[in-house]
Amino acid sequence: MIDVIIKMKVPVDQNNEILPSIKYLLVPIRHEQDCVSSRCYLDTRKNDVVIFEQQWKTNETLATHLRSGQFKVLLESMKQLAIVRGNTVLGTGDLESLMASRESITTRNTA
Repeated sequence: MIDVIIKMKVPVDQNNEILPSIKYLLVPIRHEQDCVSSRCYLDTRKNDVVIFEQQWKTNETLATHLRSGQFKVLLESMKQLAIVRGNTVLGTGDLESLMASRESITTRNTA
């Protein structure tokens, strides 16, 4: 099982805009092959932190998800926010690390 946890710092006044967008993305992500779960939480202690959590059965299906249109839309949304931290089984990093992983996977699969 592969866990992906992304913490985003979202200005409180933008929560009503950001959360529905993320919720909209969760539906198609949950239907991707081998997606065990995909959830979004608002931190109750820090109401400017949104936690996006996913679980995948294999590295391969996570890699496929990282190349998907849904993840691309999520990345585009995150570019406008401050990423607190992104964690995967592959390591810990920021938005640039996630984007680099996506590019690396895409490059390997097109070569």
